[in-house]
Amino acid sequence: MKTRCFARVTLRLRVFSRDEHGDHTVETLLARTDLADRLELSEWETGVRIEVDGAGAEGGAGSRELCGAAVRGFLEAAFEGSRSTPGIRIRLTKRIPPSRGLGGASADAAGTLRLLWERWPDLEAHVLFDLAGRLGSDVLFGLLDVPMALGWEHGRRLLPLRPPRPRPAILCCPPFGVSKRSAYGWLQESRDADPSPAGAGGASVLPGATRLAEWGPTESLIHNDLEGPVATRHADVKRALAVLRGVSSGAAMTGSGSGLFALLSGEKERKVVRDAMRVAGFGSAEGWRLLNVTLPR
Repeated sequence: MKTRCFARVTLRLRVFSRDEHGDHTVETLLARTDLADRLELSEWETGVRIEVDGAGAEGGAGSRELCGAAVRGFLEAAFEGSRSTPGIRIRLTKRIPPSRGLGGASADAAGTLRLLWERWPDLEAHVLFDLAGRLGSDVLFGLLDVPMALGWEHGRRLLPLRPPRPRPAILCCPPFGVSKRSAYGWLQESRDADPSPAGAGGASVLPGATRLAEWGPTESLIHNDLEGPVATRHADVKRALAVLRGVSSGAAMTGSGSGLFALLSGEKERKVVRDAMRVAGFGSAEGWRLLNVTLPR
């Protein structure tokens, strides 16, 4: 059984106050891209075996861990009370750069759940989606298999959207990653230093969901609250964003970083963006990866 597991970008990420458990509430606008890992799942003797190869294999630990958790959670729910469960073997070919805010590990876990449910469809849907939500909001987005969605609270309340027409874009991946824990920690440090309403994230105003099917309102929402704290600690992120914003329709950091995206008006802009990044010192020779994608897919 095979599937593709698609990277996503966060067109919008607002981070609000923390709840009683210390977790930040968020508002996010997610868009699926056509950059994908490939996942192959089969039954075998016993236990769970996960093999990772491909361009992103060196950072595949996160995918291996999350896919393993997805398999164990699914089998526990689907074979509850059974004395034995089938062995599962996963072969994952990584193309999504890890630790760049593109949701690759979550997409892989979502693909794992989709194939397991296809093989054992008797598991009730609400149990499956609850499992995905517990694994992470991006896993839930991947399981929904929709081009775009709005997310609230901790990202686990998702509203699928009718997307605007697909547009060309470029993903810009620095030679270093940023962990989610670090990015949120840096944000909280800055807010502790500035406890005013503006420093705490301010308010949010969104247009109606139907207007998000147009690029005009959607472009105006592009924003990432984690971008400032990450760029403060990684000057190259700040400089690269300035270059991208000068030659594209809109650009921002995606997720907790360190990856960036640039939304383009047309295919001809790809060369303009690539040339500008290379001249500024953000080319392949410096360890940056520039990937052509389409979004939303």
